[in-house]
Amino acid sequence: MRLRPSLHIAAAVALAALAWIALPGLASRVVASRLAAEGAADRAAYARGASPWAWHLARADDVVASRVFGDGSLRAGPDGLMIVAHGDRPLQVGLPIAREVDLTGLDCLQLDMSGPATARYALLVRQALAGPLLRAPFAPGSPVRLTALPWVDETGRPHAAPTRAAMIRLELDLHPGDAVRLSGASLVPSHALAETSGLRIPGSLSAEALLRWRDRQHAIRPLATFGDTPPSATFPDLGWPVAAGYGVLLLAGASRFRRAATARARDAALVVFGPLWLIAGMRLSPHPSAVDVAVFGAGVAYAAFLAWRRVVPAWRWWGDWRMAGWPLLAIPVAVGLVAVAGHTLVWPSPGRMGLYLAWALFQQWLLLVVAGGILAQTLPRPLAVLLTALVFALLHLPNGLLMQLCFVAELGWAWWFVQRRTLLPVALAHSAAALVLQAGLAGGILRSLEVSARYMQ
Repeated sequence: MRLRPSLHIAAAVALAALAWIALPGLASRVVASRLAAEGAADRAAYARGASPWAWHLARADDVVASRVFGDGSLRAGPDGLMIVAHGDRPLQVGLPIAREVDLTGLDCLQLDMSGPATARYALLVRQALAGPLLRAPFAPGSPVRLTALPWVDETGRPHAAPTRAAMIRLELDLHPGDAVRLSGASLVPSHALAETSGLRIPGSLSAEALLRWRDRQHAIRPLATFGDTPPSATFPDLGWPVAAGYGVLLLAGASRFRRAATARARDAALVVFGPLWLIAGMRLSPHPSAVDVAVFGAGVAYAAFLAWRRVVPAWRWWGDWRMAGWPLLAIPVAVGLVAVAGHTLVWPSPGRMGLYLAWALFQQWLLLVVAGGILAQTLPRPLAVLLTALVFALLHLPNGLLMQLCFVAELGWAWWFVQRRTLLPVALAHSAAALVLQAGLAGGILRSLEVSARYMQ
């Protein structure tokens, strides 16, 4: 027996309320799991005499500002970065630091570096970003024992060895035309640090509060780890097996359209799996792996294939302007949130604004036009709208508060879209509301607008 439309709507509303309540808990569990996994990896590194502060230098963006400071140039070579001096003043290369380093525990610097015999090297450290600059010359060779170096302050007076580092730079004094190869660096302990377990991860905090708690613990003790996962625990990388299986399913799905004229719910699932794997799977880091990007791209390619085969419902960029205001209501809602709980507006650059619009267009095309359109053909519309909004929220995991905001917004946008099949008003509302939240809430009640592994930074 078919349910009446009113029952479909009532069921969807009840499920939406439950999902909205459950989203922060899901985000919290994902963040806690990630902290435990990172803690296990850190303890394993300490146990073998290594540390998380290790830099593989193969591309320009592996160093601070993607360049050298001074009259020199930086280029990627087959064996690392090549740093070439053009003038006779020393060059500096910054090593990116996500958080302060405890130099009493990690008291040795290992460098994979080679250069001319006439080159002179020094290490520059700030214990706080606004603190004085400390400098110490060192001879090439590894490891460099930091406590044994002759440290001086900015006036040249002797200074005790730094105990922490918020900034680390290498200073290279080269003759014009000389070059140094730099392919790696790491801070390591002079003796293994044996930690069998980390701090207990609170179970009652939100994702945002968990990361604030982590940051406070690291401010107290930079080498602190979290969770009780054994350091010897291994986590197999499922990237290639998943990519292979996903590819087989996509090929099988594509071949079916030689006979079928419409898409089904499983095609919607195939479309969104790739993006969910990369983002909700916590694989979107500053340098995602090629296989994870390939899985993401395969899902997008399948969506484009479905659109090319015209097996998704017809849609348009722009329709009746008199109805376009409904999606745009998200903008005054965002302004109201900033007015109530925001801070002084800090607008992103014009380039980033353009990126927001392009990303909003892409997301809403993928979700509303393709995946949501297929679901609306095969499921009751209220359920199709609910699933579309849920996927949109999961694409912002583990940013708990942002997931809730996105879920509510997409419920409205998806409901409007299945009636009007017009994309641009939704994309404009999405990008404009995101810009307002970025300018007025990010760094406040919203930690950031980042998602996936980037949110953990």
